[in-house]
Amino acid sequence: MSQPYRFLNTHVQSAAMNMAIDEAVLAHHLRDEAPPTLRVFRWSRPSISLGRFQSVEREMLRDVCEQQGVELVRRPTGGRAVYHRDEFTYSIIISKRHGVPPGVVAAYAYLAQGLQSALNRLGVRAELSDERVSKNPSAACFASSTQADLTSGGFKLIGSAQVWKDDALLQQGSLPLDDRAAEFFAMLRFPDGAAREEALDAYRQKTTPLHTFVPQASWDDVARAFRAGFSAALRNEFVEGELSASEWALAQRLEEEKYRKLEWRKERVNVIETM
Repeated sequence: MSQPYRFLNTHVQSAAMNMAIDEAVLAHHLRDEAPPTLRVFRWSRPSISLGRFQSVEREMLRDVCEQQGVELVRRPTGGRAVYHRDEFTYSIIISKRHGVPPGVVAAYAYLAQGLQSALNRLGVRAELSDERVSKNPSAACFASSTQADLTSGGFKLIGSAQVWKDDALLQQGSLPLDDRAAEFFAMLRFPDGAAREEALDAYRQKTTPLHTFVPQASWDDVARAFRAGFSAALRNEFVEGELSASEWALAQRLEEEKYRKLEWRKERVNVIETM
């Protein structure tokens, strides 16, 4: 019988700690000290996570973020900015030895089965986008669809991004529950107000939050659907668990030494820019 996978609900954490936990779990999984892990989590204050290689100076209005009390953090995964407020965030750490196929598109398609199964349980039918990565991407993740995104009725619902290290991957993703786009775009850098309004209008034509389809769905409802959906799709039960003492210790060190800063970007890994 195969080893059960692990489901973690780490509840409310700081932006830096949320990123640190994902890297700590990935490190332990690479050493075979942690099973494949699906994690769901919340943010202690409204936050914007930036893709690993995004330029804060070119794309963000840091003074506006500070005025609004919004925290900035850099993700270990690629892609573009995501606003974490009234949304559901997940991550999954898994490796080729547990059935993930090699290749970016194949790995996304494999894990998308779990996302689709979760959305089906919430009453939403979704499919992988067939769009290619935009040649002129916005600073905002949900402003454009890629092959790694799930859409329903032509609207993007979930954006995800990966980082691979050796034979294991970390995929992080966001499912907006309510529309906070105007707040988000006020913190992104544009040439002028007209350009901002045009981009916001285009954004709202391409994406819609979960509550458009399922107004009554709570964060906890989504968490239950994700656990059941991934268990069914990957054919292995995600059993509720906790971080080990070693994972917590590494996460605390990474939070302090790495993720409280925005300047780190040098470690060599295979980052897939899709969010």
